[in-house]
Amino acid sequence: MRSTKEQSRRVAQRRVSAAASGPNGASPEGPRVRHHTFYGVPPYDGAARGRTDVAFLGVPFDLGTTLRPGTRFGPEAVRAASAWWQYARDDGAAAEGWYDLDRQRWILRGVTMADWGDVRITPADIGVNLDRITEGVRSILAAGSLPVVIGGDHAITYPAIRAFGGRGPLHVVQFDSHQDFVDERHGVRLGHGNAMRRASELPFVTGISQIGLRGLQKYTEPLEASRRYGVRVVTASDLRRRGPRAATACVPAGGACYLTLDIDVLDIATAPGTGTPEPGGLAYAEVRDAIRAVARRCRIVGVDLVEVSPPYDWAEVTARAAARLVLDALSAIFDGRPRAGGARGPDSPAHAPRRRENHG
Repeated sequence: MRSTKEQSRRVAQRRVSAAASGPNGASPEGPRVRHHTFYGVPPYDGAARGRTDVAFLGVPFDLGTTLRPGTRFGPEAVRAASAWWQYARDDGAAAEGWYDLDRQRWILRGVTMADWGDVRITPADIGVNLDRITEGVRSILAAGSLPVVIGGDHAITYPAIRAFGGRGPLHVVQFDSHQDFVDERHGVRLGHGNAMRRASELPFVTGISQIGLRGLQKYTEPLEASRRYGVRVVTASDLRRRGPRAATACVPAGGACYLTLDIDVLDIATAPGTGTPEPGGLAYAEVRDAIRAVARRCRIVGVDLVEVSPPYDWAEVTARAAARLVLDALSAIFDGRPRAGGARGPDSPAHAPRRRENHG
């Protein structure tokens, strides 16, 4: 009798061990402990899990801010907001995607993801921190994943783009209410208002498209410099009037593009939690549809989302909008793209010479 009871107990233990587990390996019958990661995805643990399609990287940095600080808390706020859209089901099954009620179909089904944590930020040293951002993104690219960088202020975009050096020509697509094309301010050249100016100086960046602009400027030099460089501009009014085709018209067809999303491209009513909000902005659906159009036009090889500032975010609506916008952007990027086990990833090194675009 004892032998039979012991055998039954061992069988029961094996069944529990073999049962579906939660994202952290816990039994579904026990306490439900989640990883505090973007969308509850597994944390990156080196080569153990193999390559993933998407790699999230937080950058809690706001040393480049010229007005209201607080975006250093952005990555954690977006992580917390993203918990509403869990990557794994209750039974632990991952990479199942989400069903989009509006589009009446599944999105991101089978797209694998990992959270690479946060870049370590050193107080008061902008240069060192930007170098760390570059190294973080470079490591993700070397692993064969699509980098999705969550800031942090817009200064982080320049070092993220810099990581693509040696991978061929790159066009930058910027959704923003401001140009961020200032050369220097009070001797500072690496702040959040300088990001696109510095990106334009990188030898492999062939062009920049700015979508959603509407802010006021005190000086005309950044505008004049951007025109000389050949920046393509679609204002908020242009996009509202002409729709997504206005965005695609300013993006080169078929080329590699880096997508940078400043949350203040959204109207202040939708995204109040940012350091430099502007009235008269775009609705969420307008930005989402424009991103979808851009993703169909070019090959997006890197993404960042910046300027979420939780201290000004009542009811966490900005962080929630940011978390959803990232999912919608990823859905647009991966529509029809091979997955991690397929023939190609989000980008492959291509040592082509720089080719300046004809901005007509």
